[in-house]
Amino acid sequence: MDYAGIVDAVIEQHKLSPIDILGIGDMVGEYNYLMTLKDSYVRTVSDVDRHLGKVRENKACLEIGSFLGAVSISLSQIGYRVSALDIPEFHKSSKLRELYRRNEVEFGSVNLRGSGLPFETNSFDAVIICEVMEHLNFNPLPALLEINRVLKPGGYVYVGMPNQASLRNRIRLLRGQSIHNPMQDFFHQLDRSRNMIVGLHWREYTMPETIELIDKMGFNVVESYYFAGNDDNSRFPNSIIKKLAYSYKPFMPFQVVIGRKDSTPSYDFWQTEANS
Repeated sequence: MDYAGIVDAVIEQHKLSPIDILGIGDMVGEYNYLMTLKDSYVRTVSDVDRHLGKVRENKACLEIGSFLGAVSISLSQIGYRVSALDIPEFHKSSKLRELYRRNEVEFGSVNLRGSGLPFETNSFDAVIICEVMEHLNFNPLPALLEINRVLKPGGYVYVGMPNQASLRNRIRLLRGQSIHNPMQDFFHQLDRSRNMIVGLHWREYTMPETIELIDKMGFNVVESYYFAGNDDNSRFPNSIIKKLAYSYKPFMPFQVVIGRKDSTPSYDFWQTEANS
C-alpha cells in the first residue's frame, strides 16, 4: 500500500482548493502545516491499517481533532468507513464541510470539554486522537472514558503527541527557559486574525504518563514508540549529531501509544466548572 502517495494526494487537494478554515486568508499557512506533518500522517494511516488487520470492509474509524482531514480522508480512500470530529469553530467552514462530504467522510463537531461523543456505544474499531491531548485545557479523563465507550470491545485507541521529556525540552529547562508556549501566544490565541484558536499546548505528557492514562481507562497498551518527525531538523542541523542524540529514544520529540479496549471502567467522575 502506497500510504505516502495517498496522503500526498489528499494534501494536494488543499493546494488546488484551499480551505481557509477561519476565513482569515491563511490558505498558505494551512497547506504548509499539512506538509510539515505529512510524515506523521503517513505513519498514522499505516499504523492504523496495520493494527486493524488490513481487513477494511465494514471497519469503522473515528478521528477526533481531524482538522483539515489528511488522516481521515486517507483512511476513507483505502476502504475504511470514517467519521471525523473537530471543534464547532472549524465545523462552521462550508468549504471544510464540503471537503469531507466530497471525500465521503462523515464530519461533525464537538467540544470535548464536558461533552459526550455523538455516537452510539461500541460504534468504532479505532479512535484516532493525534495532536489533540496536548491542546486540552481541561481534565482529559472524561474524554478518554467517552472514547472507551464508543469503541467496540477489542477496538484500538491511537494517541500521537509531543513527548514532554524530549531532549529539546530538557535543554530548555537547563537554560532556565519554559517548555511551554511563549506568553505572546496567549494573545495570539485571542486574536481573530490568527489561526491560533486551539494552538496552545496546555499540557504535554511523558511516555510513562501516557501509558498510565491509557491503561487506567480500560485499554491494554499494545504498542508504544518515540519518533523524531520532520519538523525538528533545525534543532540539529548536523545529521550525525541528531542521530547520536536520538539514539536514546526518550530524547525524541514525539510519541505514539496504541491501546486495545479490554474493559469499560466504571468511574463516576464528578465534573464541575472548577475541575473540568
